[in-house]
Amino acid sequence: MDVLAVVGTLSGVAAVGVAAWQARVQARETIRRRRAEPGVAPGMSVAPPTGAVPELIRGRDQVMRRLRRWLRKPPGAVVVLAGMGGAGKSTAAAALARHAARPRQTGRRARRVWWVWAADPLSLAAGLASVARQLDAGPADLEAIATGAADGPDRFWELLSRAPSGWLLIFDNADSPEILGGSRTDAVRNGLRQAGATGVTGTAGSDGTGWVRPSRRGLTIVTSRDADQETWGRHALVVPLGRLGEADAARALRDLAPGAGDEAQARVLARRLGGLPLALHLAGRYLRSTVVHCPTFAAYAEALDSDGGLRLLDSSGASDRSVVTRTWEISLDDLARGGVPQARTLVRLLSCYAADASIPLDLLDSRRLSSLFPPEPAGRAADHPDLLLEHGLRGLERVGLIDTGSPGRERALTLHPLVVETNRLHLREMPARSAEPDAALVRQVAVALVVGALSGLRVDEPADWPRYRTFGVHLHALLGTAADHLDPDGLTALLRSTWATVRALDASGAHDVAETLNRVALNHVPGPDHEAGLCLRHQLAWKLATRGEFTDAELMFSEVGERRARLLGDDHPQTLTTRRELAWVAGCQERWAEAEARYDLVLDERRRVLGEQHPDTLLTRFERGWSIANQDRFEEARTELELVLRDRARLLGEAHHRTVGTRHELAWIAAKQGRPAEAERLYRHVLDDRRRALGDEHLSTLTVRHELAWVLARRGRSKDAAALFAEVLAVRRRRLGEDHPDTRATTLALDRLSQGREVDARHLV
Repeated sequence: MDVLAVVGTLSGVAAVGVAAWQARVQARETIRRRRAEPGVAPGMSVAPPTGAVPELIRGRDQVMRRLRRWLRKPPGAVVVLAGMGGAGKSTAAAALARHAARPRQTGRRARRVWWVWAADPLSLAAGLASVARQLDAGPADLEAIATGAADGPDRFWELLSRAPSGWLLIFDNADSPEILGGSRTDAVRNGLRQAGATGVTGTAGSDGTGWVRPSRRGLTIVTSRDADQETWGRHALVVPLGRLGEADAARALRDLAPGAGDEAQARVLARRLGGLPLALHLAGRYLRSTVVHCPTFAAYAEALDSDGGLRLLDSSGASDRSVVTRTWEISLDDLARGGVPQARTLVRLLSCYAADASIPLDLLDSRRLSSLFPPEPAGRAADHPDLLLEHGLRGLERVGLIDTGSPGRERALTLHPLVVETNRLHLREMPARSAEPDAALVRQVAVALVVGALSGLRVDEPADWPRYRTFGVHLHALLGTAADHLDPDGLTALLRSTWATVRALDASGAHDVAETLNRVALNHVPGPDHEAGLCLRHQLAWKLATRGEFTDAELMFSEVGERRARLLGDDHPQTLTTRRELAWVAGCQERWAEAEARYDLVLDERRRVLGEQHPDTLLTRFERGWSIANQDRFEEARTELELVLRDRARLLGEAHHRTVGTRHELAWIAAKQGRPAEAERLYRHVLDDRRRALGDEHLSTLTVRHELAWVLARRGRSKDAAALFAEVLAVRRRRLGEDHPDTRATTLALDRLSQGREVDARHLV
């Protein structure tokens, strides 16, 4: 299989004309040269959202004093602000961030402040990559941190240890603490449990080896609904945040809406809202609006206690949500009366996506949204869909239901998790009423927006990977909020987009996130013969094979291949792709004659259906050459691979990873044929290309470096070979662990070299 260790397979699924395909390649190559360089880790804004933080944070004086004291003198512990949704955890953290960003004493450098969304693995990885980039991380550190490598947390905290002291790092919305653990932490903890160790409790972030660690050089803050000390471990100080007292809650209301009534009326409303900061904030934002139906504290309290077209949600755990729900339903009713009825539809739609994760504004295509907007009354001219969208978003922002971020941040919006949670309940449980949008249509459009946004992207284009990462978290949410309510066409579209995103995530190096998304999607596949489900199972089989789980991968490929042959036919491109993978996985297990025979059958069909120059035909020819070379028929393999190299360079370009992979295979053949000087020259050219595209410590780059050391040993330069083997071994141990097959191969090669012996080098394509 023609794969980079991180870049993955990008098999085609439909036959296209060679001439048309070549024209697209040439156009894309022109665009690619103007885009970001390959291998650059994608990121996201880590600026703290301080723009909407009030000057006074009522009822949190003691907490804020402690936080400011710890900012000045870090306690050597992680500070966890814990409480229910809507308790104001993020507000307190943002207030501290605003305080930290202010200039300190004359002549002292301003503090560095970073805000990392920790609600999901994708947002966390992108935020950490942005912090690392601001700390002048090199390409190897960036890749390890962005992809969640085993040594990623160590690299991240090494960068922080070299940063000027006094920094503030905030992990917001960490309601799933295991996300903060990191793969190394999970592996260590699981190993301890399997070994029978006692006292191994808590979650993957509690032992100080994950992404969240104590430090005396700066302060780390985590906001979470999880207030359990055992979850966070002994390195954490858990600071609970509860409801505000009646006096503080009333003052908060009067801060936001000073003209809405007196102290006594504010206390009545504050008591009715239960002192929940989010409910107070939403009510105050509503009451200070210029045109409102309930302009006073008393009128608002009366509206809460009346039906008003509202009802409390009768689901379990709704007691806290119900108060907040009624506050924004009043706001939505008033927006509707003011001529913005689409605001309710928009907030229901936005709740289908991930909570507290950036939703790009350009996702909201007004043409696709137009079917959701209510018709204009008779005799009134219809507004343009763009204006309806703009007015709806402005209305939601005005009453505090969405946050469009601080100036200078990317054009995106977010919703508070509690807003998302309760609006999802509306879609699931509220009976239809005249003001409510059609729930099925809302879900359908929510999916169509993401499918449309992804349709123009390419899974093998590095410049598109950040976009795939952004939407990956929303696809994960849609699988939970919409998948089970879609018609067959809508579900298929969602699963296909998820499959493309999984492939792009694998290509970018986010393997764990990709596999999680893949498995979640498979849970929603309606049957074993579903076309998109077979694509997802095919990708999962590839993932298993790249980890060395060849038996399971082969079984899965066989099942997918049989179903595709029965449903699509023996010569369908998807069937042939799976049959080619079965040849590849046979080669991975050194069943070379079987692999070659399988490749021959696939190649005959590829040539007949697609032609000699199609990329899938070239891929089959390349992998067949690999199987021939591994049977020591080097000259035959070399002749074929030189033809493949010529065609790939012409069609894809000299720098394309498949072209470089072909030159890698020819370098290996040169070494095996006893031409070490030529092999060294070829390997060094391949190494330059890999470093330029992927970085010095990428897994594919490490393979080339290992084999270059092997060639140096063959040339009698044992000292140079030993030094290069040692460099590769140190990186592989750190990144992959001692027991990884690649690490063991380099360990053995270095050990044998010290004994004056040689270990042959081999690699998978």
